[in-house]
This record gives sequence, C-alpha cells and structure tokens, in this order.
Amino acid sequence: MHPSEKKFFTTPLTRFAPTIADISGVEAPAMSPEERVDEIKELVALKTGRSSVDKVVVYNPDALGAWFIDKYTEMFRPLKEKSDLRVDYLTMFPPKTPVCFGTMFTGATPAQHGIQAYVKPHLKIDSLFDRWAAAGKKTAMVSVAGQSIPLLFQGRNIDYFLYATDGAVIDKTVELINSGEYDVIEAYVMEYDTVMHLTHPKSVFAKNAAKRHVKGFERIYDAMRNSYGDCDSFLAFAPDHGVHREWYLLGNHGKNIPEDMNLSHFYTVFPGKKD
Repeated sequence: MHPSEKKFFTTPLTRFAPTIADISGVEAPAMSPEERVDEIKELVALKTGRSSVDKVVVYNPDALGAWFIDKYTEMFRPLKEKSDLRVDYLTMFPPKTPVCFGTMFTGATPAQHGIQAYVKPHLKIDSLFDRWAAAGKKTAMVSVAGQSIPLLFQGRNIDYFLYATDGAVIDKTVELINSGEYDVIEAYVMEYDTVMHLTHPKSVFAKNAAKRHVKGFERIYDAMRNSYGDCDSFLAFAPDHGVHREWYLLGNHGKNIPEDMNLSHFYTVFPGKKD
C-alpha cells in the first residue's frame, strides 16, 4: 500500500486559488487564505524569470486520487514525466465534487462557501473566474454540461463551452489553445468518476477511463507547447478528490479517509521565447 493511502496529506486545498491567482497576475478571491503554495510560485519564477505567466490552463479530471495515481505508475508515467512539480493536497470534507471545486476556485472552506453536501448551487462568492474577468483576462470554461463547475460558477463574465462528452471537451480545449485567443482555459472531464461509481475504482473500465484522462492531458500539453511558444504559460492537472471501494463493491467517495481526501496535482511551466 502506498503511503498516500495510510496517512493524510497536510497542505489544504484552500491554498490553490490564491496561488493560481498570484501566478496569473490577478488578485486572489476574497475568501482565500493568506498562505500560498510556495513551490508553485518558485517554479514559475525559476522557469520564466517572472512572478506570473501569460497563459493558464487548468485541467480538472474528476476523482483521480493520489493513491490511484501512485498505484498505476505506468498509466500515469506521461503525466509525471511531463510535469515539473507535484503538490500533495488535503481536499475538503466531505470529499464530494461540488464541495471540492467550490473550494478549489474560491479558496474558501466549505463552511465559508456553504456547500457541505452533494448539491450544486449557483455559488456567488468571489472566485478565480471573477478575478480573471475583472483583470481583463479572456477566460473560457470548457466542461461536460450539467456538472458542478459550470453550475457553481455560472453567470461570470467568461465564455462557456458545454458538451455532452469528455472527448468533445478535450477537442474544444485543444482548439482554443491553438487559437491563442484565451488567457485562461479551465477544462473539466468526468469519465473516470462516472465509471468508477458504476463499477469500482480499479475495474478495467475505470482504468480505461483514467487512461483517456491521461491522453487528454497529453493532448493539452502538446497543444500548449506548440501554440504558446511566444509566451510564458502554466498547466495544472488538478483533480478534486479521491475514491474508495465500498463494502457493496461499487466505487464511491465522501469519507474522511486518505483514499478520498489525499489529492495530488501536477504542474508544468512552459517558458516563452525571450527576445
């Protein structure tokens, strides 16, 4: 058993939003903590010579917990080899998708943002999407329709591209990257979470879904490397929570256990060509 299954990670997910705000060159959401993930800021400075980047892509594959990524080393080898930095987070309790993404994009705790169960309200508190828009950054949300992120963060001054399938989300994300039109792109996919609930976290069907999420990462990575060469850019592989197998054999999440709560993000910085 990998250590991520035995003990809880310690860096709270609340630190993601203010750190990403900093490296995006915008103000942090109002309810963010003062603490940052210093390793991310240091990576950006090291790779670019600056404190912020020009382009940001946040890729959100649902439910890929730390234990799963560590167990299936070969499956996630492209992710680990292409990324510059891994950061281990303790996600929010209960580890349900809207709870965790509510925190990821606001920096607020569940007690602050008010989502403490599997509900998808229109979240009106200050978020990264608001800060990006206020700073004049052209922002796109590309997501499977009807899911937590587009419902929670609806009504912002950003462009929404909502689709029926993960494949369409990845295709559109790559298209938007190649266009160079957007400063920030958030992309959400969900097949692993869906299949895991219908089978279990380690089923062949769930593993195949996870492989497709890794392929999605590779396509996004390649598009950024090829299209953002003249600017500094940042890619985040940022799941929301982990999963476990219940006594009735199906996959689930929502417990205060390391399998559900331990989260690993992977970050890549692409330095632009310098004159």
